[in-house]
Amino acid sequence: MVYLGGSRLKAIVAKDISYTYPDGTVGIEKISLQIEDGERVVLLGPNGSGKSTLIMLLSGLISPSTGDVEILGYKPNKKNVEFLRRNIGVVFQNPDDFLFNPTVKEELLYTPAQLGIPFDEAIEIAEKFAKKFEIEGILEKPPFRLSGGEKKKISIVCSIMLEPRILFLDEPTANVDGKTRRKILGIIEKSKSTIITATHELEIVPRIAERIVLLGIDKKIKADGGLEILENEKLLEEAGVV
Repeated sequence: MVYLGGSRLKAIVAKDISYTYPDGTVGIEKISLQIEDGERVVLLGPNGSGKSTLIMLLSGLISPSTGDVEILGYKPNKKNVEFLRRNIGVVFQNPDDFLFNPTVKEELLYTPAQLGIPFDEAIEIAEKFAKKFEIEGILEKPPFRLSGGEKKKISIVCSIMLEPRILFLDEPTANVDGKTRRKILGIIEKSKSTIITATHELEIVPRIAERIVLLGIDKKIKADGGLEILENEKLLEEAGVV
């Protein structure tokens, strides 16, 4: 945990951000949010509430149509690309959007290579995480031949193996079997990163979050607080989560 002047360092600061897609679809509207270093935050909301769009904005993968985002004190731009790559990990909702190398092993080595990490060091890191997450047996397989759960696990390993300061997870437990689900939740629980998880699954929230940002179908924040939000059934109904 990093403290400055008696308070946590701001990992992410978003001020009045909105995003409209090229076809005119509103992604999110007028959201302001601060996330402190070391926080575990869940973006909770129904499908279509803008969770994935907000993940993309807060991670710097897309730029807001209006408003500003700062990540670890930096505004996302071409000058800060390498810094952000080293400090941010993103797991997409659909692993097929992320996995594109010929083999799982090459997937694990891709990001270290892009960041200039020596090959021997990258191999050592990849082997360590392959053993830790029990994927040694599929290292030579092409990602497109893996099950959905295996793909999800690989995408998470690729994102956490360099121990990013901030980890974004978009529906990490969606469409996986029980064993993979438990493994993914264990990964999140043990991580030392600042973690922002987008989900609509109420039952996993107490395990992975200390703070809930509740999004409604109108693409706006309906509530921002602790786990007590889960006990407010009326609020959850209004947001469309239950």
